[in-house]
Amino acid sequence: MRRILLIAAVLSMGVAARAQDNSHRIGLGAGVSYHLAGDAVLFWEYETHYHNAWEVFAEGQMSLPQNGQQFGDVARRWGLGAAYKPCIYRARNRYGSARFGVSFGASPSDFQATLLAGWQQSYVLRGGWQFYWQAGVSVTLPKWNGLFHAGAEIGIKMPVRIR
Repeated sequence: MRRILLIAAVLSMGVAARAQDNSHRIGLGAGVSYHLAGDAVLFWEYETHYHNAWEVFAEGQMSLPQNGQQFGDVARRWGLGAAYKPCIYRARNRYGSARFGVSFGASPSDFQATLLAGWQQSYVLRGGWQFYWQAGVSVTLPKWNGLFHAGAEIGIKMPVRIR
């Protein structure tokens, strides 16, 4: 019995424990923000050590119709950006990250720059898939449908195998 335990201990020391480090994911999310706007995001995420991650994303926002407006009359915005997500909280099959980023985009009338800050909570599913929700605030200059936005989003992350 001692020999078996010794062999198991020696073999386990030789195996690298990576805990999902250096993984890539493609994600898709949708959400709403204050000032009655809906948004969608498509992103690529690169996870470094201890669930810290970098994200590159493309986003689109559209104001929801109010007071009898038609969908063609509402404000729209598109953008590209990047975010850094340092992991703050880890537990079994879930982790929480702060999210800091910048986005550059355009609406039909002008160009904008947006600063983002928020929280992203991720839940690890089978096969490396993840479900996430996030909440945050943003400052958009020049202002698009208001200077400050607060919103929430849910989505899914799909693992990408790169060899």
